[in-house]
Amino acid sequence: MKNLLNRFSDVQLATLVDSPPQGENWIHEIKFDGYRLLGFLDQGEVRLYTRNGNDWTDRFPSITASIKKLKARSAVIDMEAVITEESGRTSFQALQNALGEGGGAGAIVAYVFDLLHLDGKDITQLPQVERKTRLEALLKKSTSAKALFYSQHIEGVGTEMLARSCTLGLEGIVSKLADAPYTPGRQKSWLKSKCITRQEFVILGFSDPKSGGRAIGALYLGYVKNGKMSYAGKVGTGFSMKDATDIYAKLARIETKTPSMDGVPKAELRFIRWVKPSLLCEVAFVEWTEDGHIRHGSFQGLRLDKKPKEVTRETPEPVEKAVSEIKAKPDVAKVKKGNGKIEIGSVGISHGERVIDPASGTTKAELAEYYAAVAPYILRSVAGHPLTVIRCPDGIDGEIFYQRNPARGLGPDVIPFTWHYDAKNKEYDYFYIKKPAGLMEMVQMNAIEFHPWGTRYNKMDYPDRAVFDLDPDTGVPFEAVKLGALDLKQRLENMGLRSFLKCTGGKGLHIIVPLAEKDRWPDVKAWCSSVAHQMVEDSPGAYVATMTKAKRTGKIFIDFFRNDYTATAVSDFSVRARPGLPVAVPLEWKEIKSLQSASQFMMADVLKRLKKTAPDDERYKLKQRIPKK
Repeated sequence: MKNLLNRFSDVQLATLVDSPPQGENWIHEIKFDGYRLLGFLDQGEVRLYTRNGNDWTDRFPSITASIKKLKARSAVIDMEAVITEESGRTSFQALQNALGEGGGAGAIVAYVFDLLHLDGKDITQLPQVERKTRLEALLKKSTSAKALFYSQHIEGVGTEMLARSCTLGLEGIVSKLADAPYTPGRQKSWLKSKCITRQEFVILGFSDPKSGGRAIGALYLGYVKNGKMSYAGKVGTGFSMKDATDIYAKLARIETKTPSMDGVPKAELRFIRWVKPSLLCEVAFVEWTEDGHIRHGSFQGLRLDKKPKEVTRETPEPVEKAVSEIKAKPDVAKVKKGNGKIEIGSVGISHGERVIDPASGTTKAELAEYYAAVAPYILRSVAGHPLTVIRCPDGIDGEIFYQRNPARGLGPDVIPFTWHYDAKNKEYDYFYIKKPAGLMEMVQMNAIEFHPWGTRYNKMDYPDRAVFDLDPDTGVPFEAVKLGALDLKQRLENMGLRSFLKCTGGKGLHIIVPLAEKDRWPDVKAWCSSVAHQMVEDSPGAYVATMTKAKRTGKIFIDFFRNDYTATAVSDFSVRARPGLPVAVPLEWKEIKSLQSASQFMMADVLKRLKKTAPDDERYKLKQRIPKK
């Protein structure tokens, strides 16, 4: 079970669009009004997890019992837990009531719409329709799983299906690209179209009722915008007397004197009793006003499966734009040469003849051509991550610049962003890239090395990787470093974690642990520290885990300090600004036996290698949680 939970810890999410996509390559399903769950079955053991990794197995007894009756040794299914009313519609409010005390949780069922794993096989890379075919077959032969219902779909008539759904009072539909794999995170291969405007908000305060016996008058709402809480308006209808009483009891426990946001109209301030921004609710409303507030909101229920920092304003994207991004071919940077000039994709490379490494005679143009060739691979390591780059305008023997803040001249595909660092209550400007064009723009600005943070720009508190850098002191044989890497690999495996190997292009090796973006930086750093110090405690003559150079003599430094805000590690396939221009290369563990040096791969070696084999997808897709204490 542990391996399944680590491997399938995140769900695919749909992008909100203004209308359904057209074409027979799309299938369309009803959008259910409930709680999203991943169901796990492994040798009779069952677990139910929300999209944020909360274990809700005990909250859905009928669904848990039905998963246990599936005719499979192991399975992972994606579904929505719902209560179906007599009209046939699913109701989020009814689901909330059923989950309350004495509410009848046994009546909750699930509509299952995807199958990710079956009997030992990961099937996420199969086409959507093939996964659904296998799912339907599994449910048909599992007749005792009475609380699990197959989510039917239709092909190619999304507009008609949405119109029919709206007539029936449903929330909307989800459209899925028929031949697409299952990819965690928000994707364009799943698109959602809604009949009504509705989303979750953070409750930031409440008011007392002006009359009557109801416990609260209105809820004051917010959402995250540019790292801060923004006022979204208020909602004063949709909850019953019992709802109001229950909500008041929860809010009273988190009441505070400090406002959680600015921008509230002065006329409302004297009524508001502020609360800590920890509770979410779902609200239906007519529209957004010009000043960014909701109009005619109606409370639908509390949400317990999401976190406040995830709540942003949902704005429908034009469906044509979303579909065009899916249909676009991979953005491969083509190299054009002529008249002494070189152009890669849309980026012109100036002074391509300049030698950047006297030891190898490599020119700036040759470096650019290398990065153009490896762009699809290096972007898997750096895309969407804040970057620190090493720039060498006069080659590696000249002055070297470290840059992590945006500046003029970096190009339109080098994307600046502002990060609000809560711990210091300050804002900082950094940048990231997403496409080969951004990579080439950095190369044009004489960047040689690329060092990403271990987190994405829009999830700065939650790393998607942990990095252990095995850095040997001068005189420590490389064979000892390899043994240290294998030692660490085994320790991680004993914790149920899979790790990946990379030679750094320098002296040492990196061991990377992919993470699920659900553990915060302080927890990840503390765990990495404990692993490193345990290695030192077990073998004090071989390892050291402190940065003091005097204590490293003859030892391997287990550098866990790369796991923190602003810390970086060299990217997969990054060239190093050192004589010969060695490359940091991701490796399979089986290759460690024959590895001669952490800097043995040059650009030509890497290009030759990539013609034969690409890095393991799991290196970039695996979602794991650090062990709990």
